[in-house]
Amino acid sequence: MLKQLVMPEPISSSLEDERQQTRLHEQAAMLLASDALGRSHILEQLFRYLFACTLEGRSPKELEIADQVFARDIGNNDQDASIRVYVHRLRRKLDEFYAGPAASEAVRLTIPKGGYRLAVEEMPDAQPPAPTASIFLFARNRLWLWIAGVLALVAVTASISWWLATRPDAATAERLDMQANPLWQPFASGARRTIIVVGDYYIFGERSDDGDVKRLVREFSVNSPKDLDGLVVLQPEHAGSYVDLGLSYLPVGVGNALRVVVPVLPHPDRNLVLPDSQLTPEMMKNSNIIYLGYLSGLGILRDPVFKGSRFMIGDSYDEIIDRKTGQTFMAGTHLDQDQGTLSQDYALITSFPGVSGNRIVIIAGTRDAALMEAAEYATDPKGLAEMTRTLDKTTAMEALVAVESLNGMGLRARLVSTSLRSSSMPWSGQSPQVFPDVFANAPRADEHK
Repeated sequence: MLKQLVMPEPISSSLEDERQQTRLHEQAAMLLASDALGRSHILEQLFRYLFACTLEGRSPKELEIADQVFARDIGNNDQDASIRVYVHRLRRKLDEFYAGPAASEAVRLTIPKGGYRLAVEEMPDAQPPAPTASIFLFARNRLWLWIAGVLALVAVTASISWWLATRPDAATAERLDMQANPLWQPFASGARRTIIVVGDYYIFGERSDDGDVKRLVREFSVNSPKDLDGLVVLQPEHAGSYVDLGLSYLPVGVGNALRVVVPVLPHPDRNLVLPDSQLTPEMMKNSNIIYLGYLSGLGILRDPVFKGSRFMIGDSYDEIIDRKTGQTFMAGTHLDQDQGTLSQDYALITSFPGVSGNRIVIIAGTRDAALMEAAEYATDPKGLAEMTRTLDKTTAMEALVAVESLNGMGLRARLVSTSLRSSSMPWSGQSPQVFPDVFANAPRADEHK
């Protein structure tokens, strides 16, 4: 639970300070009333906390923000990467607000680098307002300015309270709007069962000399018991140590993707969540399918996805190639990232018809950050409108989304391209491309001699 934040009374030590506080109140009231922070309650709570600290004339430490906003104890480290990520997001929201709806304002709110407090700055192209009264008149009326700031806070508080009270209706209306979008409309009728397929990964065990399983192993080339048998053929010396345990795991990003996608879908009692390893051709034929996972975890969905696509996989599942333009999109991995360095990841969002008139939607990323942000993008009204503006409910489409991330957390998604797919995509014949060989890096038995 986020702690309840109480706004302090304004503190004034001079006319200029009072003027800045008045501007701060006005801009904060306008920002919150505009819903420019989107649907993120954490961003709003962070903004309100920084606003309160600014009025008190101080810049809070990260441990204070962790305690007051995130209700989390980070000990004495005074460091939390997630706080910096959310402050980065808040800065971007402010930039977008003053580049868009508030572009005509003479001043703007910023969060200067090196601290966590709000500041009021003159807009670059703004002209200072002509004085309407002398300093004497301004001093006489400063009480009225203070009252106006208080009234602005009251108005903001009342609007937030009203929004909280009516949020279920607003959420319902927003969900209905998204269900009418071409990406999600095929799932709205409920005529077919919807299966949400999550990309899982196979894990096997390794026995020690005493016969007990001492270690769990994730090998990129082994994604099923059949693959494990193939690996043992290549490495017969492990025939007695590698053992199928019937285990698999899900990437962290799948949970967040489920959290944002499931509320969009109607008839939750008829939906089924299923690991990709358990998906059968019969299910693909008779049910609507939504895949959430990595590009490398598509399983039997892989060929249908890329058979009608303008994109193909490169030498690894971190590399996406646009066959139409020849452009290559290489996602960064944790191996080549420095702490605090921005990285670029990618995701594909695809929608096409199945063999029996059912619908298949794919939201697949190179890594967790790409998957999570792509799911957010596909369930955000603005993202949906941007991605599907030329489509209808029968159209097959695909979109490439670039995701900026920091320390594995997605910051924002950007549409790179969107295009149509063939609505009569063939479901038989040869694979559309040669995918990375799952055994390419598996050493052969003679290499261990």
